[in-house]
Amino acid sequence: MQSTVGERPVEFESNGARLSGTLHLPPEGGRRPAIVVCHGFGGNSSGADRRQFAQVFASAGYVALRFDFRGCGASGGEPGRIICMEEVADLQRAIAFLQSLDCVDAARIGVVGGSLGGSVAIYAAAIDPRLRVCVAIGAIGNGERRFRYQYPGEAGWQDFLKRLESARQHREKTGQSKMIDRFDIVAIPESVRAGLSPGARMVFPAETALSMLAFNPESVVRRIAPRPLLLIHPVGDEVVPKSESEFLAAAAGAPCELHLLKANDHFTSGDPDLQKIVLDFLARHMPAEQ
Repeated sequence: MQSTVGERPVEFESNGARLSGTLHLPPEGGRRPAIVVCHGFGGNSSGADRRQFAQVFASAGYVALRFDFRGCGASGGEPGRIICMEEVADLQRAIAFLQSLDCVDAARIGVVGGSLGGSVAIYAAAIDPRLRVCVAIGAIGNGERRFRYQYPGEAGWQDFLKRLESARQHREKTGQSKMIDRFDIVAIPESVRAGLSPGARMVFPAETALSMLAFNPESVVRRIAPRPLLLIHPVGDEVVPKSESEFLAAAAGAPCELHLLKANDHFTSGDPDLQKIVLDFLARHMPAEQ
């Protein structure tokens, strides 16, 4: 391991897709615990302060890996085709990649994810004991409930479901996907859209929305215990309501910790208070020094 904090590009494979990422190395030598940093819906590992977040972990003594899920950023796969369980598989491949590195303590790997990346982190941690700690920020616990928050009226909700069913039938008949605008899948107020990753995708195949509608990390979150789980949510989040993390915490049970930030922006990974909460959590449950 090099003697100063640094970063280098890396690639690894996930079910035939080439995934692109960046490895951040701490100044200390020897085998170190590692953190995977997962970006949100349709973003990439360069945006929403992901690079800064990874540097924070490296400076604290962790190896940090931020990477683009398939179909996102510089990674391979069908552009914009985001299937939640495929992202879970990508995260599991990221774990395997880290375990293959001489600089990583293979028994001490954790994950930090934001928004949909937080939901993916929860699901992966629930089914994969190689993840020793999990941190989810502004995560979605139940896809249908989150969509109902976006489409609160019955008429709008039924219209959304009809659009998805029509798209599903179109795919079956033609083999072609109908495309849906980003903000029809995840509405983001214009006042906070600056937090989107540079180069974030703006249209997605309908299969992405269908996948997110069916995704339900809340149904498996209790399986993370007794491993530590930290949930963080801005109280004024208008993209994913804080109730999603509250539902997740209730379903997870002990030893889950829930922190509600006095903030309104969904894109909070650059918040110093949030970073301190995460580092304190890691120091207690997976310290950089063993």
